[in-house]
Amino acid sequence: MFNNLKKSIKAINKLNPKALLTSFIQSQQVNRRDYTELLTSDTELKSIADNRRLEAMVGEEIKAIFPEITDKSFELLVDATMHLIRKKQLQATDDICFK
Repeated sequence: MFNNLKKSIKAINKLNPKALLTSFIQSQQVNRRDYTELLTSDTELKSIADNRRLEAMVGEEIKAIFPEITDKSFELLVDATMHLIRKKQLQATDDICFK
């Protein structure tokens, strides 16, 4: 057991710390760039706008059906309805095969 540990420590000591740090920094920059592009891409912004528009439509419909609903109950009902809509959308896409 200690022989394996000694071998591991020797292998770690042979590694070049500067090269490890450089490769780590480069991988983080790539990940950060991908994440930033994901958040600010046109398709993502359009998707967020579509979700907000759908949520507003659901809210208007609920207010029309239940005009005397309290704010907290209204928010819970809108959230539950949006959850069900998203769940049905995911179930509809389960049959689609992506290549």
